[in-house]
Amino acid sequence: MALNGFSQAKYPVKWEVSTKRIDELTYKVQFTAAIDATYHIYSQKGATGGMGMPTTLTFEENPNLELIGAIAEKGEEQQGDKPLPYYSKGVTFTQVVKLKADNEAHLNARLRFMACTNQMCLLPATKKFTVNLNNKSTPQ
Repeated sequence: MALNGFSQAKYPVKWEVSTKRIDELTYKVQFTAAIDATYHIYSQKGATGGMGMPTTLTFEENPNLELIGAIAEKGEEQQGDKPLPYYSKGVTFTQVVKLKADNEAHLNARLRFMACTNQMCLLPATKKFTVNLNNKSTPQ
């Protein structure tokens, strides 16, 4: 019996998270994807179907935080013959978050996405992030 398979040594999508204070107790949290050439990931928009699945970004409930508005996405959107809009150069998902008190808080996020080429898709991947907001500790 012979088994054929391959291992994906490095996943073709790298994520970075950043925060920017935009007002007192209000932050813009950005999740930015860098996507390797020949691959793409799908937008949050639309229903599943076809070869890929939409990207989802979910946040764990936290009584110390309030999510303001919907998750925005910005990138060079493409559609072609794909069932969903997709991004092949990169995309940034942004969520505005407001703290309910002037204390440090943690935003736990879960990103689920699928990297595809024009011929195939990799298995869906999940990335988890913990974002520290209003960090009041001072370096020693």
